Amino acid sequence: MKLLKMIITTLFLFVTTLLYADITVLKIEGNAAYKDGNKWMPLKVNQKLPEGVKVSTGANSFVDIKLNSKNHTIQVKPLTMIQIFSKETKTETNTNIGLKHGSINTKVPRSEDVKTVFKVTSPIATSSVRGTEQNVSYGPAKGMVIEVLSGEVEGKNNTGKTNRIIGRQKFVQPTASGVPQHILQEVRDSSIVQVSGLGFSSEERETALYSDEQIGSPSNDTAILDNQSQNLNVNLGIGFED
Repeated sequence: MKLLKMIITTLFLFVTTLLYADITVLKIEGNAAYKDGNKWMPLKVNQKLPEGVKVSTGANSFVDIKLNSKNHTIQVKPLTMIQIFSKETKTETNTNIGLKHGSINTKVPRSEDVKTVFKVTSPIATSSVRGTEQNVSYGPAKGMVIEVLSGEVEGKNNTGKTNRIIGRQKFVQPTASGVPQHILQEVRDSSIVQVSGLGFSSEERETALYSDEQIGSPSNDTAILDNQSQNLNVNLGIGFED
């Protein structure tokens, strides 16, 4: 009887323990890479990615990634670097996207049968969602911006200050401030995007101003991302560090 109980307990723990999720590349436009050991390698469609993988995109590029079997997806937008942590069981998913810099869009379908933990974390704030679509961006100068497209999100900075965001509202956490901006401060026509030379948005140009060392990414890069840096350096007159 004791042996049977031990077997049942072991099986229960095995089934309920979070396992690594099936992280899969769905679509690639332009140049995108992932970190394999100390090297950056080009991504491929249908490629399976390991837990903790780092993904980076070049200018005018994006990649769509499925994060688990529950159809939670992320689009990594141009000039963005993230790190993906995703685990799941039949009854629970747990995902954390480390946003080093740049912008992403996440879609997390609501499910009553599955406990969902989904967070996007930058150096200054965290977005927590349970069934929603959101755009999240982070840059050292502007800070972190969370825009809710549908559903509900909680924005929380490193001091514990929180904002509940719904509809088309925004959470804005400046880098050098301990308090988020007023939730209505960034209300404006979402179709208006400020752009600078060569069609870069203000967020993308800001990203280009910071070296990999400054944002905590590896100093070595692949040729495809090196080419993007060289093009930016020539066209925008920006200096890059190795």
